[in-house]
Amino acid sequence: MRALLRVAVLLVVLPACAPVVQYTDEIVDSSTGRSWLVTVPATVGGFCGFVAGIPADIVALPVTFSMYRLQDPDNADPVSTLLFPSFALWRAGTLIGSPMDLVDYGLFRAWRPPATPTADEQNELEYQFDMNTLPRYPVETLLGAAPR
Repeated sequence: MRALLRVAVLLVVLPACAPVVQYTDEIVDSSTGRSWLVTVPATVGGFCGFVAGIPADIVALPVTFSMYRLQDPDNADPVSTLLFPSFALWRAGTLIGSPMDLVDYGLFRAWRPPATPTADEQNELEYQFDMNTLPRYPVETLLGAAPR
C-alpha cells in the first residue's frame, strides 16, 4: 500500500518541477516583494543544501559525467549536469523559507495593491512587447520606431 502511495505522489509531483524551480528562484529574490524574513532563510537553506550535495556529486560523478557526454555538445551545461545532486539539494534547501513566505504573504503582501507602472515603464513594456512580437511578421509599423 505504501509503495502504491509513493508512486502516486511521484506521478503528481514530477510534472510540477518547473513551478518549483520558478518558486525557488522567486523566494530568494527581494525584488519580488518578499521581506528579508523570507529571503534570508531561503538563501541560507539553499546554500546549506548545495554544500550538503557536494559529497553526493563526488559519488555520482560517473553517472553524471556519462549523462553529460550523452548530451548534445552545443546545448550541454556541464555545471548543472555534473553537479546535479547539489543543484537538487539547493532547490530543496531553499524551500525552508516557504513557511515564512506563507506568513509574509498572509500578513503583508496579500493586502498591498498591485504595483502600477509609471508612464515611462508602460512605454518601455509596450516597446519591448512590440520588438519581441512584431519582427516575426513581415510588416512595417506605421509610426516607425518608438522614441527612446
